[in-house]
This record gives sequence, C-alpha cells and structure tokens, in this order.
Amino acid sequence: MTASLSEPGDLREQGNQAFKQGKFQEAIDRYTEALNALVDLQLSETIKNDLTKCYSNRSQCYINLNQYEEAIEDATRALEYTPADQKSLYRRANAFERLGKVNEAISDAQRLISISPKGGSGDEQTNILLRKLRENAQSKHTQKTQLTSQIQQMFEAIHINSNSETALNNLLVISREDAGAEGILAFDCNLRQIKDFIQRDERITILGTLRVLASVVRNSYKRAENVYLKLGLQPITHCLAMNDTEIPSSAAVLLHNMIVSICDLENRRKIQKPINVPFNFDQSIIEFINNVFRMLNGLIDDKTCSGIGRDCCLDLVVKFVDRANGCNWTSKFIVSGVPKVLRVAATVSDLSDNTKSYQITEQTKMHISCVLSVVYHDLCSDQEREEFNSECIEFVKALREKDDVQSRIRTISVLAVLLQGPFDTGNAILGSQNLVDLMIQMAGSDDVVQQRIAVEAIVLSASKKDKAAGIIAQGADILKNLYRSANDDIKVLALVGLSKIASSKGTDTSAGIVAEGSCQTLGRACCKFLTTSESFDIRRWSADGLAYLSLDADVKEELADNLPALKALFNLCQSQDAHVLYSLTTIYVNLTNTYDIRKPDKEMVELATYAKQHIPKEHPKDEKTFFDERRKKLVEAGIIPILVQLCKHKSENCREQIAR
Repeated sequence: MTASLSEPGDLREQGNQAFKQGKFQEAIDRYTEALNALVDLQLSETIKNDLTKCYSNRSQCYINLNQYEEAIEDATRALEYTPADQKSLYRRANAFERLGKVNEAISDAQRLISISPKGGSGDEQTNILLRKLRENAQSKHTQKTQLTSQIQQMFEAIHINSNSETALNNLLVISREDAGAEGILAFDCNLRQIKDFIQRDERITILGTLRVLASVVRNSYKRAENVYLKLGLQPITHCLAMNDTEIPSSAAVLLHNMIVSICDLENRRKIQKPINVPFNFDQSIIEFINNVFRMLNGLIDDKTCSGIGRDCCLDLVVKFVDRANGCNWTSKFIVSGVPKVLRVAATVSDLSDNTKSYQITEQTKMHISCVLSVVYHDLCSDQEREEFNSECIEFVKALREKDDVQSRIRTISVLAVLLQGPFDTGNAILGSQNLVDLMIQMAGSDDVVQQRIAVEAIVLSASKKDKAAGIIAQGADILKNLYRSANDDIKVLALVGLSKIASSKGTDTSAGIVAEGSCQTLGRACCKFLTTSESFDIRRWSADGLAYLSLDADVKEELADNLPALKALFNLCQSQDAHVLYSLTTIYVNLTNTYDIRKPDKEMVELATYAKQHIPKEHPKDEKTFFDERRKKLVEAGIIPILVQLCKHKSENCREQIAR
C-alpha cells in the first residue's frame, strides 16, 4: 500500500516542479497521471487530501493557460473531496471572475471569507478579490441599466417615427455586442415591436430592422432560435419577395445568419469528414431546415416574387443545399426544387406572352446554373444522378413536344442554363433530344429572340475547350453572319463562339486554324465590348471570349498593354459568380503563362518530323522575357489586391487558378 501511495505523490511533486518552471501543460499531464493512479486506490482521508491537491493545482494550471471552464470543473471536483478547501474556492472564484460570471465569483469569495482565519494574508487577498468583484458587478449593473435605457429610447423613436433611421443605426451598433443583442431581445421579449417595424410600409424602417435582426442572430444559436420561434419565417418571406434593390438582400443576410447559427455550421464545417457524409442534425433543426427550404422553393416558383428576391433565394440554396458543407437537402431538392428552377430557366423576357411570367434579372439564369451545378456535384450515387437527369430530361421533353416557336425558344433557354451548370446533363440532353439542328435553325432565323437564345446555347455547348471545334464548327458560318448583327447581345455571343474556334489551336503558333491576325482582331472586339458596354451580360461574355483568345501570345501582349481593359476585368472580379471568376482567372493565368506546359518527348518529335506530322511550336512571345514583362504590367495595373480578394472566394477552381 505504501509503494502505491508514493507513486501519486511523486507525480504530484513532479507537477509542482513543472508549475514552478512555468511549464503548465507538463504540470497538467503529471497531475492527471497522479489522479489516474489515485482513483484506483481505496478512498481514505489521505487519498481525499491528495485528490483535492491534484485537482486544485491542475485548476490553477488551467487558469494560467486561460482555460477557465476546465479550471472551474477541477476546482469543483476538489471541493467535492474537501468542501472548505480555501485554495480551491479562491481559484474557482478567480476563474468565474475571468469568465465574467460575477455573481458566482462573489458567492465563492464570500464563502471563502467566512471560513478563512481572520487577519491572515489569504483573508486580505480574498477581500481584495471580493471588492474587485463587487465593483465589477456594480459597473455591469450600471452598464446594463444604461443599455436598457438606450434601447428603450431607440424603440420609442422608431415607434413614433422620430428620426427612425438614426435610431435603427444606433440599434445596429448596439446589436454587434453580445450584451446589446441580448438586451434588444430582452426589451422586446415577444418581438411584437420588431414584427410591427418589419410589416410597415416604410422602406428605411424595414431595411434597418432587418439589418439589426441579422446582427442579433449572428453567432448565437439561442438568439437565432428565439427570433425564428417568435418572429417566424413569414415576415422574412414577405421581405424577400419585395421589389426593392436592398430589402431582399438584407432579408437574405438575416436568413443566412439564422441558418448558420441554428445549424452551427461555422463549427461543423471545421470538422473533417467524408464529403458524402452529411452533418448529423437534431430533429428540431431538421424541421427548421425543411421549413426554410420549402419557403425558398415557394418563392422561387412565385410569380409575384421580384427578380432580385428570386436571385437571393437561389443564392441561399447554393450556399446551404449540399450535404458536404450545408443542410443536406440535395435529395429533396431534386424532386421539389429542380422542376421549379427549370420553369424559371424557361422564362424569356422578350416573348410576347409574358404577362404571367416570372420576374428575372440579368443574373437569374446564372444563379440557376449555379444551383443545378451545386446539386449535381453533390450527388453521391448513380441512382441520384439518374433521378436528377430524369427530372431535367422530362422537363425538356414536355417543352419540346409542343413544337411551337415559343416552346422551342424556352427549350433552348433551359438547355443553355444546363450547359452553363451541370454540363454533362445538358450535353446528354443536347444529343438525346436532337437539339443541335434546332439551335442552328433558330440561329439562322430572322427572329432576334431566336438568334440570341440559340447562339448563347451554341457557345455554351462548346464550353469545354477540348470540344471547342465540335458543334461550334457546324455553326461557324452562321456565327460569322450573326457577328454582323446590329444587336450587341447577339454580336458578343457570336464573338465568343468565333473566339473559341480561333483559340482551339491553344498556344501552338504553327496550327494555322484561322487566318493570321484573326485572334487579335477578335481580342480587340472583346476589349471594346468590355470597356464600353454597361450590360453585365455583355461584359461577362467578352471576358469569356478573352479567356479563350488569351491563349494567343499576340493577344496577350495587346491585352497587357490595354489598361482600360485590365481595369474593366478587375471590376468584373467584384462578381460572386463562379463562372465569371473562372473566366477572369483563366485570363490572368494565360497572361502570366502559369498554365501547365507539356513539352513533347525529344524522340517523339524526331519521329513526327520523319513522318511529316504536325509538331506544336510555342510562340516567340511566350518566352520568359515576354511573360515576365506582362507580369510586371499586371502588378503595375493593380492586380495584387484583386488576387487577394479572389483567394477568399469559395470556388476551389478559382482558388486553384489564383494559386498558380
């Protein structure tokens, strides 16, 4: 028994020595080993005393490492063995105080004074702590009273509409601190006033209230759940549907913060797991997720919803639908969401019967492509892919069967969205439904709407560079004719198609697919659209064309010297659209020659020369002297902050390009 008792004692002494040397983690390890040895021994007064000392000393180590929760737990265990242990009480009071739990700290300090010998140094130390705690408590009480008074004044100002914008801005500042956010919810405990503010007809009040709520629910499950249960989704739904430039976006931020907080996604996403394994949510959270996605699906399919609101809903689906990092709603979305987004994708604003059509923006179809792409790439089984493809094919079939002009236009509009999103699905539909001839026929018609929709689909159908000379080549003559169109939308789309043909030689200067100088001519045309057009679509298509043309060394040289074009490309980097950013990063990779270069084997070159086969040759302007100079020009134009910004985008492809 004596031998077994000496080992924990030695370990505790080793812990004490490590503590004196400031090696707190090592001390924790020794105290832990001592505790593991002690718990196996028969409990006696001596063992209780040793357990108390080990737990209490380890508690102090945790305090020194700022691990206050662990310190409180160990001090509490020490007090279970020796309820009047003064060191443990002092250490627990100290840890409570540092966590901001002033009332608990005061309680321990008062108990410590009551059991301490009068006049001792420990008694004086405890009195100092108690005095400090009472001062802190009084200060916090005063601050809380002042905060409540401020919140009350702000609510009253909003209620009587007296300088409500300033009042809401002040509330927003208050809500950014935990105490302020808690104070707002405590003051309007049932959220009746907040609900009233949101339902008013005053734009500034609605916008300000949404921003305050978004701040209140951020990084707090308790507050987010409180807002969800007492406010509900209906007021948020109403704001998302509004035809306003800012209100739907603010409502989307509120909903985004609620989802992240209630589902604890910020912490869950730090956990390493297989991408096909979803997060494990409680039933109450699953019900919340279901309600949110049903609401989003309903708004996407609601013809009274504004275009901006619909874009916000689609963006939320993109961020949270997947199982890898989101809410695991992919399988449900295939059935309940995909047909709805395809109905919106079939919307063509220029058609004459659009009295009951969906309201869309220039970015809506790009958002739909992103949604479909995220859903498709989140699928983990062949069965899920078959279900997804089946939904898309059946939708296109139903449109195709009507075979009138408007149905044809809608069919190709949906195809274009699929080709820009899940390309494999769109490409499969392109072949199975015999849509190639229909696209070329529509592109060759005199109807401007048919031309625009068809040429967009033609260009997208060859979005994979290795297929750039496929369907595009079939419609090359039509593209040349459409490039002469007076309609800029059609002209720039035809320009992208021609750019793909011209760039299909890659960096091989000897290929001779197009006439010498053609790439430069097309590049200048893209730059002109890029720097003069106010249309986002025209500018993004111009960038898409340059992404292909910038494989040509002459185009690279001209673009690197074209400062207005570079600035226009930098401005496009403000977009959050992954497709646009990929085109932009591709341009930067091409300009700097940071793409992968495969040098042919020397023996293969000799063999090809003997057989009189084509041998790729690099352009002289792709040599190091030239691309070093282009890199210097990009830096001088201001590309560094742009690259830093692009590194923060969630697209892995985008980040991979920038890493080059």
